[in-house]
This record gives sequence, C-alpha cells and structure tokens, in this order.
Amino acid sequence: MAEAFVYPRNPRGQRPAHFRTPGQSHRRRGPGLPALLVVAFWTITLGLLLEASRPARAAEPSPADAQVIPPGPLTFEDCVRLAIRQSPYFTRSALEIEVKQINETDSRYAMFPPHVTFQSYYYLDRPPQPGLPHPYYLNFSMEPYNPFGAYFTLQVQKAATQMTIFLHLQVISQGLERLGKMFLSLAALKQLTAFQSDLLNLCRENLTFAENRRAIGTATSLEVRLATQELEVAKSELARLEGDRKRTLNSIKTFIIGLKLEQTIDLDLRDARRQVLNNFDPAAATLEQAKARSFELKALAMKLELQKYNVTLAKAKVLPDILFNTQTPNPLSITTGSGIYVALGLQVPIWDGLDRIRNISRQKTILKQYGSEKDEKEIDLTDKWNDLQEVISVNSAGVNLAKSQEELARLKERQAEIRYDSGNEQLPAWLEARKAVLEAHKSAASKALEYDQSIVSLRQLSGDLCYSYVDEKSWQR
Repeated sequence: MAEAFVYPRNPRGQRPAHFRTPGQSHRRRGPGLPALLVVAFWTITLGLLLEASRPARAAEPSPADAQVIPPGPLTFEDCVRLAIRQSPYFTRSALEIEVKQINETDSRYAMFPPHVTFQSYYYLDRPPQPGLPHPYYLNFSMEPYNPFGAYFTLQVQKAATQMTIFLHLQVISQGLERLGKMFLSLAALKQLTAFQSDLLNLCRENLTFAENRRAIGTATSLEVRLATQELEVAKSELARLEGDRKRTLNSIKTFIIGLKLEQTIDLDLRDARRQVLNNFDPAAATLEQAKARSFELKALAMKLELQKYNVTLAKAKVLPDILFNTQTPNPLSITTGSGIYVALGLQVPIWDGLDRIRNISRQKTILKQYGSEKDEKEIDLTDKWNDLQEVISVNSAGVNLAKSQEELARLKERQAEIRYDSGNEQLPAWLEARKAVLEAHKSAASKALEYDQSIVSLRQLSGDLCYSYVDEKSWQR
C-alpha cells in the first residue's frame, strides 16, 4: 500500500514552533525525482495487481471436449470406457476432486507466512526538522503465523483429497454395476421379445384355425373369442417388452454419454453375459478380497486418518503464533534515528474461554465416532456379502428349475407333435404345447437374467468389476 501525505500549512499570520527568523536560511524541499519514482512505481504495481485480479475469460470448448462415440456396434467394454470418460453420472464426484485439490493448493501456499503486508509512505511535504535524512517510511509485516498449524492443515487437505478420490472410485464402481445390469437386461429383453413374437404368431395361427372351424360349424363363437383374447394379451405383452427395451436403451444412452433421446446408438449384444462377467468366478471371490478392495472402506480409513490430523491440528493451535515486522523510522515521529529495524514476537491469547482446549476433546470424540463408523461399515459389508451369497444360491436354483421345466415343455411339445401328425390330436393341442415351450424359454431367460445380475453385484462388491477397468494407482499423485 502506498500513500502520500502533505504536511498542512499554518494559517496566515501565525508562527509555527519551528518558524525561522529572516536571518536563518529556510529552503523548502520539493517533491523531487525520488518522489516521482516512488509514485510511478506504485502506480505501475497497482495497475498490475488490478490486471491480475481481473476475472479470466471462460475457455472456449475444444473439439476434444465434445462427446465422442466410436463407430460401429459398442461392446460392454466400449461402453465402460465411454462412461468413465464422459458420463454425467460421474461428473459431480470428479469435480469434487478438483475442488479438494484447489483446497490442498491453498494449504500449500499457506505453509509460507500468509497476508504479508508492505507499506510505504513518501511525504511530499514535512517539517523542516534537522536529523531526518529520509522523507519516506517503509513497513514490512505479516499477520500472526503458526507453522505447525499450517503444516497439519496441509496434511488434513491431503487426506481430504485422497478420501474424495476413493469416494469417486466408489461412484464409478456402483455406476459400472448399474451399466452391466442394464446391458444384460437389454440382451435378455431382445431374447424375450423374439420369444414373444413367436408366441404372437402362434396365437394368430390359433385364431385362424378357430375362425375356420366356426365357418364350417365345428366351433362356437366362444372359442373364437378365447383365441382373439389370447392374441390381444400376446400383443400387449409384446408392446410391454418393446417398451422396456426402449427405456433400457435410453437409460444406457443417457448414462454413458448423456445423449439426447432422439440420438441413436448401436450396441453389440452378442454373448452379453461373457462381455459383462468376463470369466468372473463367483466361487473364487472372498470376503477378505472385498474388504481389501472396498473403496468405501478405504475412504473411511482416510477419513479416520484425516481426523487424526485434526486432533494434532487442534493441539498445534494451542501453541503461540509468530509475529514479524521490519520498518524504518517514521519521519513525522520524534525519533531522529535512521536504518531498518527488525522485530520478532509471539502472540498468545490470554483468555479464550478454554475454547482451544475443548476443541482438542471435541476432535478426539469425533475420531472415536469415525472409528465406530468404519467398524459399522465393515459389518454392513459382511452382511451384504452373506445376503448376496444367499441370493445367488436361490437364483442358481431358479435357473436349474427353469431349465428342467424348459426341457419338460420341449418333450411335451414333441409328444403333441407326434400325436398331431398321427391324427390323434388336433392342431390346438399342438399349438398349446408349442406355446408352453415358448413360455418356458421366456421363464428360463428371466431366471438367467436374475442370476447374472446377482453375479454382477457380487463382482462389484468384490472389487473385480472396477479394478478390471480402473487403475487406482493412476489416481494417486
């Protein structure tokens, strides 16, 4: 900060205490070259500071920032790469990392004494008192500084950054689980839609047969109405499956790259189970592996370490602050000396209501809370693991049952076909057997989907899903 002071003149007709007689030489100093140099220096400095403080212009979006879709059908791995790079589902947690890194940078700069102030006064006019060789005043000072507090504040911000990274990786892990389940659902819905289309054709064939029989008088109107209603039910079921397939595809589009609904995307759903599970063996996954890879537990462990630094930081704030000052004598003071004077000191609050002492106890209590929270999360992870194992076991039994029912329906359909060919059964009996086979196919596909989705959940919980596509070390600095 630079300021210029002009010493006030005395009113006309009054003699100041330092008035000199006509015999004495009295020469008033003008501003001179040094004053002009000082004023010019601080004018330029002020202009540079104002320019530096001007808000930066927003960066223009570059073509590299635009959403990119690779050509051709997208496999599950392609979808994962796109989601990690540009999914809006991960944007919020990724930006939170940037905020924490900025906070960490602030703490690094705070390792040096903050708010250092330099003051300079150049007196354009001053009392013509002898013994004052310099018409200016310099003062270099800083606010109270606690180096221990600054150091542990930096450690707190580092731990906060690492905790945010783990939380972001946890969001990615959960997002990939969701993406995998949607990918499997889309493939299953494609199969179910094909089965329902075949079932719809059988219903049309059955309705045609009933109408022909009614035309020749061998069937009643009730049989035609029953066949018509079965056809309408089949159409409604097909419309439902197509609607579910469209909604799932839209969810994948918006989840991966935030595409608009009218934009198109082509997915490669061949062998979707192998693409998503990637030879994952659920029998080889262990609870210890899940605990070691859990980003949520790692975030809580980092949160615990962060709080330990908070306890140490609370203790460091009890220490006195350091004071520093360097200045020259003020030309308007009665001091006639010259030179630069350096001062060091300590600042200790005499009474703060024991707030700093209580803060230490408060931070220790919070540390115990975080420790209990970590233990609770480990118990929750164990319970979730055991529950998921039970779900997988139940779904596996459901898949085996559906396969048995599918084989039984196929055998009955073959039996009905033989009887129809031999003239022992009419066409409706064979059509019903063929419908039963298609219903068994649909049930088997649904049970397989439930089982595969539970395996995806186990893969995510064990950490294999996220670790297969994300390198944790790449996030560490």
